[in-house]
Amino acid sequence: MSEPESPLFSDLAAALKSPLRETSVGTTQTDFRIFENVDDPSRSPNGGVPLHSHRTEDEGWYVIEGALRFRYGEREFDAPAGSGVLLQHGTPHTFWNPGPGPVRYLLIVRPQTARLLEVLHSGAEYPPNAREVFDRFDVDLLE
Repeated sequence: MSEPESPLFSDLAAALKSPLRETSVGTTQTDFRIFENVDDPSRSPNGGVPLHSHRTEDEGWYVIEGALRFRYGEREFDAPAGSGVLLQHGTPHTFWNPGPGPVRYLLIVRPQTARLLEVLHSGAEYPPNAREVFDRFDVDLLE
């Protein structure tokens, strides 16, 4: 029995990325995208991404190497290598590499968040109108 052809998987480049590091697998037509990131603590000296809250989309992480520190609502916790983290939409959160070494992790996001990440990472500097950019993708920037 043959599997039905999916438009996404008719283009193997959209379905498979190897190595995944510093890129993503998935497209704007998929329900989610997977990004592999490597963060050195010196790259995020101000604590990583700003405190924010997604209005409609949850986010997930899988820590491959090192550790990530999360602030989720009023709680702060560390997620060492091998940890999976799922944060529900509507709750303020941020995450960062507490150091001392690099952290390597998978970030699993829905389409609007994937598009926000593309916009944020398309330029060399953080956009001066960041609050407007976040708002466009149903994310409230809280800092």
